[in-house]
Amino acid sequence: MVNKISLFMEQSTKLIISPQMYQAIEMIQLSLPELVDYINNELVENPLLEIAEDFGGESYEDKNKASEEPELEEKGEKEENYLDEIIEGILGDNREQWLRPKQQNELPPVEGCWLDEGSLQEYLLEQLRFIKRSVDCSERNLKTAKYIIGNLDSNGYLTVDIEEITQALKLSETEVLQALTIVQKLDPPGVGARNLKECLKLQFSLIPECPPKLECLLDHLDDLAAGYLKKIASALGISTAEVRKMGKLLKLLDPKPGSRFDRTTEIRYIIPDAVLKKVGQEYFVLVNESDIPRLCINENYKKALQEQDGQDIQKFLREKVSSALNLIRNIEQRRSTIHDVLEAIVRRQKDFLDQGITALKPLTMKEIAEELGIHESTVSRASAGKYVQTPRGMFAIKCFFAGSIGEEKEVTAERIKDDLKKYIACEDPLKPYSDQELAGIFRNNGIKVARRTIAKYREELWIPSSSLRKQVKPKE
Repeated sequence: MVNKISLFMEQSTKLIISPQMYQAIEMIQLSLPELVDYINNELVENPLLEIAEDFGGESYEDKNKASEEPELEEKGEKEENYLDEIIEGILGDNREQWLRPKQQNELPPVEGCWLDEGSLQEYLLEQLRFIKRSVDCSERNLKTAKYIIGNLDSNGYLTVDIEEITQALKLSETEVLQALTIVQKLDPPGVGARNLKECLKLQFSLIPECPPKLECLLDHLDDLAAGYLKKIASALGISTAEVRKMGKLLKLLDPKPGSRFDRTTEIRYIIPDAVLKKVGQEYFVLVNESDIPRLCINENYKKALQEQDGQDIQKFLREKVSSALNLIRNIEQRRSTIHDVLEAIVRRQKDFLDQGITALKPLTMKEIAEELGIHESTVSRASAGKYVQTPRGMFAIKCFFAGSIGEEKEVTAERIKDDLKKYIACEDPLKPYSDQELAGIFRNNGIKVARRTIAKYREELWIPSSSLRKQVKPKE
């Protein structure tokens, strides 16, 4: 067999995504903060883009604080005739509050203030300064205490062994333990502990009339978490009622005393991509555009495009103009797609908006895509990572899509979970329902749910099993 190179023609079809289409796909899946960052990057890279002069740059929060009148989408001549009625319905009795001018000396609400307590180490070191002046302790003990504070984790626990500290500082174990005692007397109570048991024990002073057996209960924390109250009661020689009472006291203590000083996790506030306003019996979709800069093309570069004769300059300007126009077009396409998807969702889930989670209907992205005549992936991108503000609170758009469960009745998983919480809340604590019994209750109501599904939803709701929920009747 001889291998040889030859030429042949083949006809095939391929989908080639243009840069403009790729940008549109990329932008539609961006959340509002991500879109603002994307636009800001484009403003830096494209000199022909600029923010329109009539755009005040007012954010979503500023618009709400200033209490300005919300804008409504124009939906044709029929809605324009009822525009005044819609605005009046939205503002209601708060019209003066919405339209009043903001005072110059108006202070921000207390919810917006952040109390910076510093790190845990800074807080503890500051207390050491006062201990030095008021308590008779050596300078060496204070230096050792500072070393210990530097080795606490974010929860306030000591992360190194006593032996390591003695070797590092060349001190005796007694001196290190004296310094550790100083640290453990600082605020918050429980800081400087080497394990959970010691952390809880350091907080016993906070419990009024602390039971004498409470310290012994710390040796049975695993059994307490598993609900083996009889086993603990037998080991301690007390009744199960006393064990249950002491267990409630332990729940009042803080197992992570240093966690409130942890600032490693950045707090991010959700900005809704759209708002649903209810006027009468109808819901109107308002896409949030207050944070999105209104873009236009720089007039000076427009003139340069007409006056310059150089081919390189003309080519550069044409590319940038085309890129700017595509960006503006894609922003509008993103807004339109989100608006249409939300309108279709509202038509299907109006009962949920009126009545709550129990009225949520089974809905798939395929159904919305078929109704709007777009691809299912477009609906998925328009819903991913985006939130909508409704009269019932803030929801992720994907929350409105729910699969169906059951044969005789089509219900959602959210409905099952809500009913599950109600059934367990009404059960007899002395004889709680098992997962099989709960499945039977649903079956009697026309909803066929497997026992393992009940167990899965129960775990997702952080509800313990029936053996852990069972309470023992106290002896008379």
